Amino acid sequence: MATTIHLLEASYGDAIVVSHSSETGSANLLIDGGPAKTFGVGPGGRRPGPLRKALDEIKGKGQHVDLVILTHIDSDHIRGLINAFKAEGYLSTLAKRVWLNASSNISAYLSQPEIPENSIPFSTGESPETSVSDGQTFEQALTKLHCWGSEVIVAGQVITEGPFKFTILSPAHQNLENLHCIWPDESLSADTSGEANDYHLSLSDLLDNDTFTEDSSPANGSSIAFILEVEGKKVLFLADAYASTIVAALAKLGYTQENKLVVDYVKISHHGSHFNTSVEMLGLIECRSYLISTDGTRHGHPHKRTLARILNAHPDNVIYFNYEDAFDGVLLDSEVEGYESRLRSLAGGIQI
Repeated sequence: MATTIHLLEASYGDAIVVSHSSETGSANLLIDGGPAKTFGVGPGGRRPGPLRKALDEIKGKGQHVDLVILTHIDSDHIRGLINAFKAEGYLSTLAKRVWLNASSNISAYLSQPEIPENSIPFSTGESPETSVSDGQTFEQALTKLHCWGSEVIVAGQVITEGPFKFTILSPAHQNLENLHCIWPDESLSADTSGEANDYHLSLSDLLDNDTFTEDSSPANGSSIAFILEVEGKKVLFLADAYASTIVAALAKLGYTQENKLVVDYVKISHHGSHFNTSVEMLGLIECRSYLISTDGTRHGHPHKRTLARILNAHPDNVIYFNYEDAFDGVLLDSEVEGYESRLRSLAGGIQI
């Protein structure tokens, strides 16, 4: 039996493949799809990107993607996924089930009128491999493929899909209520991410003057975050979720500073933004290995303050990045000797 996690090189976004194999069969989980270039690179996306290569590998083994999870609707999580559904022979035939909290099923869950302006576009774009018609929404395409049941994924649910058990921590009911409005342009909701990095500051200064201001993007707050359990292993996938939502969910499950959630890995929220990882949240988790997905090209991610909080939570904590140069320049010269070995890049997948 083996379970492997691949944090694909999805630029400033997320695209994660979890693959499990045992004597009884195999199962694949895809969490988000990164920005558009994660599936296809260059004009019309003709050259395979990391997501397409990963799906080609799954196809080559004669396997399927048993569950696709779109954690939330920001473009650095959804665009590559949409392109993988548009291209013939990929997710339109590989995906068995999809989790998506779209505006339409959120409205139904809240017993509120639908907001047509929030439909996710699914236009043909430039790819010659696309077979869908213009004007179709992503929700309509998934419905036609019979892989989306329109169920709302919300905190408190415990769901089993094949060998995978999911304990849902986010979104909470209030997060979904906050999203029930005409969604603002994404460029306006990115303010909480910050543009400049904080690498000129020392780790100790960041901790000595640490205050936590939480992300306010409704889309990030609606992220599907969960504890994944498979064959006795646990991984916490936080998407771009709010720290306060995770804290509340863990408290409801009975976790405290004295009774921490023990997990093998934590995929840190929002590419290492300091608006999404609080000291309070880290205090509820017992873990030595943290994962950050970003190439470091947007919003100053990963924030050094986030790294300081994680490293300070336990002297053995190690942070892994899916890009070799994502943490270049983070450490001051005086910090290299003490901390360089605790910031590492991933070479291939993680076997848990």
